[in-house]
Amino acid sequence: MKDRLTVTIDSELAGQAKRLAHTRNTSVSGVVEESLRTTLRAPARPVRPFVERWAGRLKVIPDDPQDQRLTALKAKYRLS
Repeated sequence: MKDRLTVTIDSELAGQAKRLAHTRNTSVSGVVEESLRTTLRAPARPVRPFVERWAGRLKVIPDDPQDQRLTALKAKYRLS
């Protein structure tokens, strides 16, 4: 059994969907249904934590005693 579903999309995208459906000899509903099946079937990519994504990419520069911003942040967060 199939259910009806109303979807609102950009008119340019709707035109592209109609052309794609025509080349595949199916309906726009068929294209959308197949796309959803493919998307839902694919395993979700695990989200890597921020630390893993950025590890080794940031460089620590030596403290500059003249940097007022750094001095203020260190005082605010009680860092040495």
